[in-house]
Amino acid sequence: MTTTVHISVTGNKQVKVTTQSGVTRMQPGAYHAFSVHGDGVVSVQELGDFVSSPSLPLVRPYIPESPEEGATPN
Repeated sequence: MTTTVHISVTGNKQVKVTTQSGVTRMQPGAYHAFSVHGDGVVSVQELGDFVSSPSLPLVRPYIPESPEEGATPN
């Protein structure tokens, strides 16, 4: 059986959402529904500094964007 988990982000920080199907970055103001099956786990973690204006798209695949997140400098 599949369960749908709804997550909405309020406040002033980005979050990283990890599910059995992947990792997603969500900006403040974002809303998304994630499907969880069986023993799947959903975890949420705050990312980085405060966000004064969210970047688009509000929900996107997670890629490290800062050295604190593990991004490699160019």
